[in-house]
Amino acid sequence: MKKEELIKRIIPPISRSDKKDREYFNNDEALSKLDSEQLNILEEALIKRIKTSDDILILETLVKLKSLKSIPTLLEKLNSIKDPFEKIKWASLINEIKQGNLEMEKVAFEEFEKLEFVYEVQGTIFHDLIKFKSNRINNLIETYIGHKYFLVAYHARLVLNYKDYK
Repeated sequence: MKKEELIKRIIPPISRSDKKDREYFNNDEALSKLDSEQLNILEEALIKRIKTSDDILILETLVKLKSLKSIPTLLEKLNSIKDPFEKIKWASLINEIKQGNLEMEKVAFEEFEKLEFVYEVQGTIFHDLIKFKSNRINNLIETYIGHKYFLVAYHARLVLNYKDYK
């Protein structure tokens, strides 16, 4: 299988006319069928692509590959991101590759503190934050359990998985 064909199977192009191609896409099965040579080719190609792309599927695939080789490129990219939500997402995924990292936890915590409009938090951000398995971040999320906006409180309870919070 040619390199471009391999990449297209693992990272389908984003179609402007129909984003459903990507909406619920999962490349786990396709990745599981690759041999070590194909995985190496894919990893190198994805590292090269992520330098010029903000495609989160590329980053998520590098996480699935546990690509330690991608860390320098991902850190460089992380430092160029301005949006706190996006920065937290990237820090969370880099943290997964590193299997825990205090530097990424600090980035996520500080970026979360920059958020001004709490309703925007809704909850998806908590799903990224909880991955750090950090007492400091868990305590921060816990402060939102009784929040006046339902979705904020709901997602805080959901990610903390507290039985007492309904």
